[in-house]
Amino acid sequence: MERKKRPGYLTQYANHAGITKPAAAEQLKRVGIDYMQPFDFAEADKRREAARHADRAAYSKPIYGDPHDDPESEEEDEPDPDAAKDPVFARSQARKELFRAKMAELDYQERLGKLIDKEKADEEYFRIGRLVRDALLNIPSRLAGILAAESDQRKVHDLLEKEIRQALEALVHGNTGGAAAA
Repeated sequence: MERKKRPGYLTQYANHAGITKPAAAEQLKRVGIDYMQPFDFAEADKRREAARHADRAAYSKPIYGDPHDDPESEEEDEPDPDAAKDPVFARSQARKELFRAKMAELDYQERLGKLIDKEKADEEYFRIGRLVRDALLNIPSRLAGILAAESDQRKVHDLLEKEIRQALEALVHGNTGGAAAA
């Protein structure tokens, strides 16, 4: 049984393009070239290159929504001259760089002491609120006996005012042990 010889165009083109025969067959088939017939290698190279870039075009478009509806895209200028080639990629790169710049600015301001962590601030507000509450709620227990024996309204007022002032000043000066009884 004699083996049928093929013309060898596929082998020649695979050697020319520097790819394997199955890869060459797949790529030529995709661009519509019959490798069983003689064909121009330069034309095949052009078609392969065009098809390679055309394959990427589907991935360069946004997946969700229309890119012209994006409100942030109107605010930003395209910093890259290659942006005309792929404006969606350029916009995403610009957003990424803007985000990095904002994060660096926040980190800088935090290190300067102009910004604090929200959770730490909430914890500190809670601690201060608890100290104020405790200081004010301790006043009646300290003054109950004194005020019960006092009949002069002006003296009662002065004692309450003095005790509240002492409790608040103790908080300001960091003395959390409470104000001394009058």
